[in-house]
Amino acid sequence: MDLKIIESELCNFIKENLVAENIDILPETDLAVLGLDSFSLIEIVLFLERKFEIELPDEVLTTENVRTAKNISACAFAESQKN
Repeated sequence: MDLKIIESELCNFIKENLVAENIDILPETDLAVLGLDSFSLIEIVLFLERKFEIELPDEVLTTENVRTAKNISACAFAESQKN
């Protein structure tokens, strides 16, 4: 599994499912600024778990780790390397 692929897939998911049309999502985009909330975070986690067949434990879902798609992707990548 490649970190850049996770970032790309996650940004596409957010763009297609969680924000208004014509909003650009970069890995470094602050998700809270976009108005994403805890329900959006649940959707993001479920997407990653299903798409990449990983489990993101609650303890890795800290405020800093879920601030951007880049941070969330890094957590997902780290978890994928454990298995």
